[in-house]
Amino acid sequence: MKKAISQFLERQWLNVLESIDGAIIVVDQAGAIEFMNEAAAQLTGHSASRAIGRPASEVFATNRWIVDLLAAVEAPSGNVVHLDGAVLGRLAKEVPVHAAATPLREEDGTTVGTLLTLQDQTHQRELEARSREVEHLSELETLVAGLAHEIRNPLSGMRGAAQLLTAHSGDNPKARECTEIVVEEIDRLDGLMSELLELSGPPRLATIPVNIHQLLDRVVGIETSSDRDLRFVRQFDPSLPPVAGDPARLTQVLLNLVRNAADVTPPGGKITLVTRMETSYRVAGTGRWGRFLSVEVCDEGSGIPESDLEKIFSPFFTTKSRGTGLGLAISQRIVSEHGGVLRARSARGQGTTFTVTLPVDPGTNHGA
Repeated sequence: MKKAISQFLERQWLNVLESIDGAIIVVDQAGAIEFMNEAAAQLTGHSASRAIGRPASEVFATNRWIVDLLAAVEAPSGNVVHLDGAVLGRLAKEVPVHAAATPLREEDGTTVGTLLTLQDQTHQRELEARSREVEHLSELETLVAGLAHEIRNPLSGMRGAAQLLTAHSGDNPKARECTEIVVEEIDRLDGLMSELLELSGPPRLATIPVNIHQLLDRVVGIETSSDRDLRFVRQFDPSLPPVAGDPARLTQVLLNLVRNAADVTPPGGKITLVTRMETSYRVAGTGRWGRFLSVEVCDEGSGIPESDLEKIFSPFFTTKSRGTGLGLAISQRIVSEHGGVLRARSARGQGTTFTVTLPVDPGTNHGA
């Protein structure tokens, strides 16, 4: 059996390395790159065909810390070295990574090269940033919840009084109109208080394994039942595993994003829904690997100004003529409660894409 496995690996080892979603680079004893898989090419911005055969010090000239890492491993006493850094890749964009350099040795202990792996830490850093934001906002949320309760209590009494005035307005149409406006505004304030309580209240998740495609199909079914002249394009990865989530709360997030997309997409336009697996990452302090999948909701609207992109998840910020500006803030909180990240990218005249990134249910083995 061992011989059969060895023969298989001898034939297929390049395919195995290419299929791994983490970046893998092999450097020979002379410091030249011998192998680079597609994930490494995408991460570093260097095509394998141009990088192989060149000195690693030349290929990674703009990432000197990687050159220094390789040098530390190539030393006679070199062992496995781990280091966190940032790779300057395509379009001069820095990507946070966890790097591990391992000496490659013959059976007699002779070092013949170095194996370098680079793991994208983007999602981990975003999760850590979201966690810090949640900590900073916890006291504010407590205050908001208290205020919402205090405001909501007298609203019911005010509404009852306004309804009583309406009933006694008799034939005075102006009085009836005014009292009806008061009732409507009280109802609007009550709805706003409900949203504030949802934004500031404790997590209310009933987590089970969830098929994200079933939720998206349900959301699309709800939206297509309206009179909007829109097309929905699904670009789904059918092999995605379930996420660990609360179906009702995740549906709330996806429905909010799809309705926002429908509001800005012109008649006859399309909304594109994309699902895919994300790169795995090492969970800080645990030694375990975390896996994520992403859902993209892409519209054909006029886009969001760059100056507004950082504000859209803030409570009460809205670019709509009507609305409370709490929808995205609540959606972001729900995604954060699931251990995920909600982010947006946009360009004027090119529409907006919202991406929901969620952890895969730990009970699945996809991509392990």
